[in-house]
Amino acid sequence: MVNLREKEIIQIIKEFRKRTSILCSTVFTEDGFIVAVEQAQIDEDDDYHQSIGAICASIVSLAENGIELFQPGKEIRQISIQAGDQLDDEGFTIVLESITDDTKLSVVFPTFLNLGVILFEIKQTVQKLSKYFSRFGQNEALEGISSLP
Repeated sequence: MVNLREKEIIQIIKEFRKRTSILCSTVFTEDGFIVAVEQAQIDEDDDYHQSIGAICASIVSLAENGIELFQPGKEIRQISIQAGDQLDDEGFTIVLESITDDTKLSVVFPTFLNLGVILFEIKQTVQKLSKYFSRFGQNEALEGISSLP
């Protein structure tokens, strides 16, 4: 059962998906724990989303370790991964964006969508999520949220 806090998070990322036609967005913690998933069609099982959360958390961790070698103390705000090209109907982009120090947003969308619009909307969505988490405090906002229904 989805609790009220998870519903609020899902509502924020659902509005984002409806405005932009992205495929999927996931809020996850730095250790890969899935906080919320929102996508147009839910065909995948729980293991699929757990795997994606773990992979995204690993990518962020590796990037942070790499940045620490170049410039200690700097934080990664965003990572972008593109598969295929913009003319490829099956190509996609994944953007990983920091919400808080230990909460991230993963967004998957077809490469043919306007990247500038998507990045603008990601910033707006991250601001809303940041306000949500700061309203309760990070741990309190995540309290009682299950990994997936």
